[in-house]
This record gives sequence, structure tokens and C-alpha cells, in this order.
Amino acid sequence: MFDVVVVGAGFSGLQAAITAQQAGLSVVVLEARDRIGGKIWSVPLASGRGYADLGGAWVNVNLQKRVGAYMKKFSLKTVEQRLEGRAVMQEAADERFEFPFGVTPSDWTDEEKENLAKIRDHIQAESLKPGPPRVEDDNVSLEQYIRNLGAGPKTIKMVNLWARVMHGVESSEYSAAWFIDYCRCNHGLLAIRADDSSGGQHLRFRDGSQSLANVLASLVGPSNIYLSSPIATIEDLSTHTIVTTTTGKTFTARKCIISIPSTMYKELNIQPPLPPRVQEITNATVLGDYNKAIVCYDRPWWRDSGFNGYFASFSGPVILGRDTSVDEVRHYSLTCFVNGKEGREWSKLIPHERRAEVIKQLAKVFNAGDKNDHEVYKPIEVFDQVWQHERYSRGALAPITALGHMTQFADVYGKPVGNLHFVGTEYSKEWRGYMEGALCSGEVGATEVVKALGGRGRASL
Repeated sequence: MFDVVVVGAGFSGLQAAITAQQAGLSVVVLEARDRIGGKIWSVPLASGRGYADLGGAWVNVNLQKRVGAYMKKFSLKTVEQRLEGRAVMQEAADERFEFPFGVTPSDWTDEEKENLAKIRDHIQAESLKPGPPRVEDDNVSLEQYIRNLGAGPKTIKMVNLWARVMHGVESSEYSAAWFIDYCRCNHGLLAIRADDSSGGQHLRFRDGSQSLANVLASLVGPSNIYLSSPIATIEDLSTHTIVTTTTGKTFTARKCIISIPSTMYKELNIQPPLPPRVQEITNATVLGDYNKAIVCYDRPWWRDSGFNGYFASFSGPVILGRDTSVDEVRHYSLTCFVNGKEGREWSKLIPHERRAEVIKQLAKVFNAGDKNDHEVYKPIEVFDQVWQHERYSRGALAPITALGHMTQFADVYGKPVGNLHFVGTEYSKEWRGYMEGALCSGEVGATEVVKALGGRGRASL
């Protein structure tokens, strides 16, 4: 019998296993996919010029202590997010303007800029206040919340763009409290939106985010991780748990840590069933339409015209793009996010149609014209990832609770049930939705287990 069986080899599950092992517990990790990392997935370019991060990519070593500790300990190399140059705002399919990166779009009127600043500063202030989410904010959508504050048409569009970029949903589809609390966990709204050293998009891994996943797996030990092992049943008995895979293997452990999105709990055969209130909140959580298209080129042609590769769009299908090049290995790419409502429609297209739509939009964004002789039409490789299509992910980044549920079910959401413990970036109080949040939740969940089993206490990196 093991002390702990962990279901899921994403960052939360791997960190839970490491923390439990450091406390002297025996651990086994079961993963349905044929790879580790969960929604962290780096694939090598056919050209041999680096990796494309199909999932999570950005970190901040100064604000994210766990990620920073691993990077320092294992000398993981990073690339700073490129900021130098002009950005582009696409307000409609055929309407665009350029502006200095890091400022409010310059084509807006003073009144429009002031209105956006008012709403932005209000949310920033609310997100820096300590304490739990407010019930009244949890019962109103983010869109209605800002309308009540006097948001104008362009501010409403911009906040909806934030919702799409950050969570893959529309601002009308989730609560203001969830949005504000997400910001609260991540050093405030401004830190989430920032691409410099003050924010969450400061650095990327030179060799892909998978390099950190590989480090975590090496610490757990390959012999303790079973890949291609989907779960058939989880039995929670009075003194132990029994987890059976679809491949017919059975694992017995005193505790079970479940490290998959709560949206997918209903697909597990858990016996006895989870309590009704736990089921009510988790059955209603949703994962956003969060998709990536990564377009790789032989050289960074957009820089010739003074662009830094950053653009945002109200019209889509790409709602935000960034230069994700690694110049050191001659990997030049634009990573395009196709999220929210636009992403839902785009994901219905077949692969070559999806990619054609992205390249067509890039040509408009960067004023490349419609002649096929421009470099925008000549990528050397193109990747796309629709996370809703990924069987064991079903979307990204973190499950979002239904309107009113975050406060109504706060007493049971993410809390242990019998011998079952739950981890995942959705439960983190630090950097929710990021790699750091996943590591934090895994550490906290495993510490719960260590204490319950009378272990030696909290482990450290």
C-alpha cells in the first residue's frame, strides 16, 4: 500500500507528489495522457530551432517564488518578453492603428481614455483589498459590474478583451467576484496584464515550459509515474483508497490526491459519490475556450517595420498576439491567442482553414497587404492547439465557477472529502491560472495530506 496516490501528472500533481515524498511518504502518480505536464506542453520544431509552447508559457521569477526556486536550482534558461517597438490595436477587421506599447491606445479620445482608466483603477483597487470575494459581486456578471460603474462602449469592449485573453470567456459569462479574486491572487489586475518585470508575462523558458515539467518529473522519479493510465474508478474506504485504471491496474493508498480540473470530476467514477454540494459547484464549473496558433518564420520580419509583435483585436479571430521568438536558437514566432466567443467559432474549422484565418489576420494587423509575396504568408511551421478538443483538459486555464457559486460554496470548494484531497491551479491563493498557482496548490494539498497522516510537516524546495 502506498501512502498517497496522485491522479494527474500536471504541475499540481507533480508538486503534490514531490512535497509528499519530501515528508517521507510513498507516492505513485497516475496520468491518463502519454506525457507529463498537463496544460504545459512544449513541442519541438521540425527545423530543430527550439520549441513551441502550446500551453502555459510565461513566468516571473521575482514574483513567483516556487518557479523561481526551481529555475535557480536547475539553471533553467529564460528569454525576456520582447517589448521594444510599436504595438497594434485592431478595432475592426479593416480598422487598425499603431501605438507605443504599454500605454492606452492613442487613437482613443481623452474621454474614452479617462473612462477606461477609471474602470481599470477601480478593479485594480478592489483586487488589492484583502479578504474573501463579496457575495453581491459574485451574483453579477463582470460586464454588468462595469456597466454599473459607468463603463462606456470602448471600455466595455476592452474589459471583454481582458476576459477573453485571461480566461477564454466573455465578460457576460462569469462573475465580477471571480474576476476580481483572480486578480487578487495574482498581485492585482495590472500585474496580470503587464509584460515587464512587474507582471506575469515577463519571461519564457528558452527550451519550452516542458523543461520545468521534466525537472518536476525527475524529482518524483520516472518509476513512480504511470503514463497512459486513465482512471476507471476511485473508491474511498474508511482507512484507504483504491484507484483502478482502465488498463486494469489497481493502486491502494491511504490518501488520494486528485489533480484534474474540477469540471471533469463528474467524469470520474468516485465511490461513494462526492457530497451533493461539492457536486453542485464542480458540475457547474466551466473551462474557457483558450486556443493558440503559433506561426514560425525564418526571420522576424515584423521588426523591420518597428513592430514588437504585440497586437490586440476586438474583431478576431485572434484576440491577442505576442512575439515569442528565441533569437539565440533562430526561433522566430508570433503566438496568437484565439479565445472566447471568437475561439469557439474558429475551433470548428478544419486545421488548414484555422491556420489560413490566422495568417490572413496577421497580414492585416501588420499592414502586409494581400499579395502572397510578403513574408507573412511564408511561415516555415505553424502549430495550433484547441484545448477544448484535448480529451483530458477540455479547455483552459482554470475552471470558472457559476454565477453566485464562488461565495455560496466556499466552505466545500476544493476542501478534502474523506480520504480524497483536491489540488489544481483553480484552488490556489497565489498566481491562480499560472504555473506558480499549480505548484502552490500541489504543495498546499500535499501538506494537508502529510498532516492528516501524521507526517513530518511541510516540505521545502
